Amino acid sequence: MKRFIYRFAAVLATACLAACTADEGTLPGNDAEPVVTIYQYATALPYDVDTDTALRFVGNSATEQAYYFAEPTTDYEARIASSGEAGYIDYVIHNGTALSDVKGASYSDVVLTGLAGEYTISAVAVGGGKTSIRTVNFTGIKWTDVTTGTYYFDALAALGRGNLDPRPTVLQQCETDENLYRLKDVFGAGYHLKLNILPGYTGKDENGEYRFFRVPDTETSISYGDYGHIFVRDIGYWQGNDGFVTEGGYESGMYEDGSCFLYLQYHVSAGSLGFDYDSFEAD
Repeated sequence: MKRFIYRFAAVLATACLAACTADEGTLPGNDAEPVVTIYQYATALPYDVDTDTALRFVGNSATEQAYYFAEPTTDYEARIASSGEAGYIDYVIHNGTALSDVKGASYSDVVLTGLAGEYTISAVAVGGGKTSIRTVNFTGIKWTDVTTGTYYFDALAALGRGNLDPRPTVLQQCETDENLYRLKDVFGAGYHLKLNILPGYTGKDENGEYRFFRVPDTETSISYGDYGHIFVRDIGYWQGNDGFVTEGGYESGMYEDGSCFLYLQYHVSAGSLGFDYDSFEAD
């Protein structure tokens, strides 16, 4: 697991509070007990929103030292069962990461990355000979590699918006949802393209049988003039009508070997750049 400290005030200004309520000892003042409260937020690109989480650790006035530790929830539960809460607090103090910015009524922002699966994140506060612990949970999506291959940005070239070089990528399948796939980092580090298979919708052409899939609106790392990043989606999402994809002939499809054709609309804040086919060819 990688750990990065990142000042993300701009993200916090717009992010929604995930799951945390203030309780006694979390507000500044003459607090009797040291407490570090954890606030959890969704990350923003280029972080991986599937496996990275943003945290704000907030100490109260009685906090003299603070530590955090993240581990798979099964390991956390086993340690609690064997040593109890007091033993686990001691474990976090000796094995966790010190929050040097948290002394008294203060806070520290941290982004944890690469958390695939169920994790428990703990924060321990120390002060006046007393300790306390707070926890939050995070479930990162686990992905399994299906096949390597090459993505071709044919639509952008056909639209006269530049010709990006073909890019190697990996088709991955979600471990907890057999109908969810993604093309990893296809639009840059952290900029994945998710593909949602439509059960029961199949087709056939000269290349073989394929399954229909949807492409939700997705930000890319590609910029267009002063309009910022380009976004991409399938025609059904663009038109607000699933029929364009399921009945209108604008479907995207995945073949048995993982190769895909993708009928996509590229757009920016000012409007549409056009639509055409991209493709992914499995090795």
